[in-house]
Amino acid sequence: MSVPNLISGLIPEAEQKDFSDFIYLLSSGEKKYLLRNDIWLEWVKWCRDNNKEEDFTANSAIARFLARVPEMLFPDSIALILHRYTMGRYRIYRLSANRDHMEEISINRYLDYKDAYVLGNQAGANRDALELDFMPFYDYAPTIRNVRNVGNGISFLNKYMSSSLFNKADDWGRKLFEFLRIHRINGQQLLVNPDILEGLDDFLSALEETIDELAEQDPEIPYDQLKPHLKSRGFEPGWGHNAGRVRETMSLLHGLFHEPRSADLEEFISRVPMISKVAIISPHGWFAQENVLGKPDTGGQVIYILDQVRALEAHLIREFEWAGIDVTPRVVVVTRLIPNAGDTTCNQPREDIVGTNHAYILRLPFYDSQGRLLEDWVSRFKIWPYLDRFASDCERDLMAEFQGRPDLIIGNYSDGNLVATLLSDRLDVIHCTIAHALEKTKYLFSDLYWHDMEPDYHFSCQFTADLLSMNKSDFIITSTYQEIAGTETRFGQYESYQFYTMPGLYQVVNGVNLFNPKFNVVPPGVDEANYYPYFETGRRAHSRRSHWEKRIFTEESTDVYGQLTDPQKPPIFTMARLDRIKNITGLVEAFGMHSELRERCNLIVAAGTVHLGESDDTEEQREIMRMYELIDKYDLGGHIRWLPSVPKQETGEVYRIIADNRGMFVQPALFEAFGLTVLEAMQCGLPTFGPVFGGPSEIIRDGVSGYLMNTSQPDLIADVILEFVSECDKDPEKWQKISEKGMERVQEKFTWKQYSNKLFSLTKLYGFWRYTESQAGMVKLHRYCDLLYHLFLKPRAKAMEHH
Repeated sequence: MSVPNLISGLIPEAEQKDFSDFIYLLSSGEKKYLLRNDIWLEWVKWCRDNNKEEDFTANSAIARFLARVPEMLFPDSIALILHRYTMGRYRIYRLSANRDHMEEISINRYLDYKDAYVLGNQAGANRDALELDFMPFYDYAPTIRNVRNVGNGISFLNKYMSSSLFNKADDWGRKLFEFLRIHRINGQQLLVNPDILEGLDDFLSALEETIDELAEQDPEIPYDQLKPHLKSRGFEPGWGHNAGRVRETMSLLHGLFHEPRSADLEEFISRVPMISKVAIISPHGWFAQENVLGKPDTGGQVIYILDQVRALEAHLIREFEWAGIDVTPRVVVVTRLIPNAGDTTCNQPREDIVGTNHAYILRLPFYDSQGRLLEDWVSRFKIWPYLDRFASDCERDLMAEFQGRPDLIIGNYSDGNLVATLLSDRLDVIHCTIAHALEKTKYLFSDLYWHDMEPDYHFSCQFTADLLSMNKSDFIITSTYQEIAGTETRFGQYESYQFYTMPGLYQVVNGVNLFNPKFNVVPPGVDEANYYPYFETGRRAHSRRSHWEKRIFTEESTDVYGQLTDPQKPPIFTMARLDRIKNITGLVEAFGMHSELRERCNLIVAAGTVHLGESDDTEEQREIMRMYELIDKYDLGGHIRWLPSVPKQETGEVYRIIADNRGMFVQPALFEAFGLTVLEAMQCGLPTFGPVFGGPSEIIRDGVSGYLMNTSQPDLIADVILEFVSECDKDPEKWQKISEKGMERVQEKFTWKQYSNKLFSLTKLYGFWRYTESQAGMVKLHRYCDLLYHLFLKPRAKAMEHH
């Protein structure tokens, strides 16, 4: 294809010379593989150097095109341009050395170029790479056409199933009836007695007559008074706790057989008491309720799961009450037992979860290939050899704990999702995955340079495990839309698995189908007992407040570094694990580089430990040393306080104390999958800053309920903070406005009650879909995944033990 035809469709003739010059500039640089942020910063610099107007920099055809270019590669003297023309859709262009000839190339060809770039081969020489392609196995399910509907899979699937009920009434009506007949909880038959109501016609007649009879009853009559008559009709418990609820539920079902609507299908299925036993899998890190936060691999996921458990149990208790049945729900978190547990409870096989009636943590040990128990903590990047045995132990112990199979298995993070996948296969139970974070997008070039990172991170196992759980799970929930399909200018986490290469290992041509209706956005909430506004002084304990005020601002202690010359200055506060991705040192550098920030604010950091010898994590040790280097370099004595990680139960009061002092919370992560601390700080009334890269971009409405920052460079962080501080000087109400809008935003979108309602609704609807259609259709996909697990991942994980 000739240049004019292809380029002219993208760049008008008047801008083509500028485009050519800019591409030449990039190709001449030292970096030969550039990501979008690098490209854009170079573009801004090029425009400035060439005296281009601001409007040209932001709104020219070149700018609009570059905004949708996630990466460029410059092998030899040509340019390869990945053009993401809309979310989840791509074209790849090859531009000749003299930039006068451009053509479109295939994904396979592009991956060959990337392999050659890394391996040092001639382009195209590495044609014998193993190619993974999951797409041919997705012919069993309907496909979402509009990318804007990605992330709302259940709505799409609901409409599809409702349409099937209407268009294939006999077939789907029978399936729905059979679905109702199979439900039992703890041996008790629910909804329909199959011995009395043997066929669909009998059932529909009884249903219509019973609805009419209930219309004449007082809706408040309790179910126990109705029970004998309903049972004689063939209706078992589970329809509702009183006459009104029973009639509503039956009427919804009756409507589905005659005038099916998607909203009614969701409403009816959500009322069916299908779930009483939930297994939540989270093997890595230190999973406990006290003394674990801040330890390696231990942070937001633990908080998320514990809050999730409380919300799920409370929902199930309410649901069984409304259904009119006496069932005690069981929620069990399965994690790893660590014999050498230090000051934690991670060596206890069982631990009740505070704030629940019956939920608990079940801990199972890791064993090596020789059957020896592992005594010590193991990094999340190095636990792959132990997960196959762990999954078998989970199966045995969960069957014993539940006295049967669980009704729902939820996997967390790459390792938990792999274990949940294996359990779901063995127990034939519906399976939900939650990634929390996909490391592939957190560690730049982790696919291209996997071999260099393999000794520390073992991404070959992790990314393969991700592929398996993404494709085998019944449904996937994320906290934000961008986790799935990104934004107009940024990759989504799951989207990054669509195609990529790990040179010398394999090429993924189609790794995940974003347009399969299994993806759903279900954001978590905030523990409102711990996180509430700073001005609710009646709820705040004076002794706790006094203790933390001293500890944050003035107290001398061996585990705290630095004294503040002027503790009255507004505090910039941050709190996270001390690792590279959380970028605490990036904020310290931003603060140190700007004398005006140092003059007007203090910096307070709660992260890790101030003593190098207390850390046994290599990455944390590097960050500790970096902290001290920056403090010395910028002479931050008197301007910074560095505390160790704050116990989770105390973080709410810490946020409130920072708010009392008209401070701000800054989350400077290079990438943040969701941003639970962002939610917590906003709920406490703190003006909050988060990275534009990741989940905070969907939590914070920039400039309204908080601020978004480009965290890739320290000066870009400082600029946003300084602008807010300056605005507060000009407008005394500014701090208060942002504080109030942040609290409003949390209550509007992020509560655990909304979360639990949605999660169980999803489970039931996907359970119905699994029963009626998908299970038979997914057989080929499952077999493909099984081959990849047994022939590739399992041997590779086993080999890790010997290195």
